[in-house]
Amino acid sequence: MIRAASSSWGRRIITGKRVAAGTVIASFTAAAYYRPVPDNSTDGNGPDRTSESFCSSHQIFPYLRDETPFLLSIARSLTLGVTTLAIRVLMNTYGSYEIENDENYAKFLEIVLGGDGRSDQKQGLLTVANHRSLFDDPGVISCVLPLWVGLQPKYQRWGICSQEYCFNDAVPSLAKGYIGAGQVLPICRGAGVNQKLLLDFARLLADGEWCHIFPEGGVWQEGQLGGRRTAAQETETSSTSALVVPPAGKLKWGTGKLIAHANVRPRVIPFAHVGMENLLPIDYERNTTTLKKDLFGGEPLRVYIKFGKEIFFDDLIEEHEEEHGKLRTYNSTSGNVDGSVSGQTAIMRGHFHRNWDSTDAEKALYHKITLRIEMQLEKLTEEVVLKRNLYTSNSNIIDDNVESAIDMNDTSVLKAESRTSSNSHHEPRTASLCRKITKELN
Repeated sequence: MIRAASSSWGRRIITGKRVAAGTVIASFTAAAYYRPVPDNSTDGNGPDRTSESFCSSHQIFPYLRDETPFLLSIARSLTLGVTTLAIRVLMNTYGSYEIENDENYAKFLEIVLGGDGRSDQKQGLLTVANHRSLFDDPGVISCVLPLWVGLQPKYQRWGICSQEYCFNDAVPSLAKGYIGAGQVLPICRGAGVNQKLLLDFARLLADGEWCHIFPEGGVWQEGQLGGRRTAAQETETSSTSALVVPPAGKLKWGTGKLIAHANVRPRVIPFAHVGMENLLPIDYERNTTTLKKDLFGGEPLRVYIKFGKEIFFDDLIEEHEEEHGKLRTYNSTSGNVDGSVSGQTAIMRGHFHRNWDSTDAEKALYHKITLRIEMQLEKLTEEVVLKRNLYTSNSNIIDDNVESAIDMNDTSVLKAESRTSSNSHHEPRTASLCRKITKELN
């Protein structure tokens, strides 16, 4: 009888393992089938999913939260869960991170969880940050939420990645599916603000999602905000090759377009970080990103994150509308349908241009919006870099003191430095704050 019971439990365990394995395989197969595709078109009308192999030809993309196929939802949960847990293990073993736990960070958490009226209006959240390395997302993004919040896809960000890196033809479909299931969409760098891929991203913002963007449009590892800059012209009195900011500003205008044309104005919160560049430094001589040479030595991986105050743009938009009339707005279904054919909604490539392409006056508004973001993000970036430099200087002083103490066998100094080191890095105690916000919302 005992043998029979053991055999029964053994069969159940084997069956459960098979079901779990089958579910994982089916969900990631679905992720590959419903994967985002790059815009390789030459007509400017956006991606053509029908030209891809083993790919859903459904042109309404991306799927909104309440329209997502079941297996794709499972793939999102698995992808975000595995990625978030892996990053947390990395950042709590190989490295460390610290978030400035102030009122700005508390406001960010409240808005992410749908507080401050955001869930009532289905209001999107747009965060903007400096870009220090190719590993910022997911490296930094996976650490800004308490773990129990970050494991839930509905609270996680949607991001964009240059298609030349994440969605090029050399990347296998299964890998693209994994990236897409991690709530990342492609963007075509250099294709401008009228591209369909930007509209796909905007639709998620209009559906009330949290969307994150690196408006510099590339990685910059300097002491200030990077972005769009050009070489200064040589003069008779100076032959400097320093970079100067053009009149267009440092940041890409697509950020301004997302904000200006939203049917419900999104909440916009900046944050800056420093430290991740130590893992993937830029080789400026070769103009390439490389993995840290002394991977298990040298300067440790320490990431510091600071959130800024929410940024508002109502005055800029009202000023524009007074002069040029009401702005066109996009929503979660914009650019997908055109007319009716035999009672069926027709999906037409290129239709989106009619209500998405920007005028010169609108581009001037995007410029003003991004300049306001640039001012706030520049200030935050300089603050976090300064703190990193001060910390590095203090660490060098501590190291010198410890070496002297060892030579003199001064244990009091060693104990004091040990206490300082142990208290320098900590994960902010935000779990109780998040639970309090969630309880109030419910």
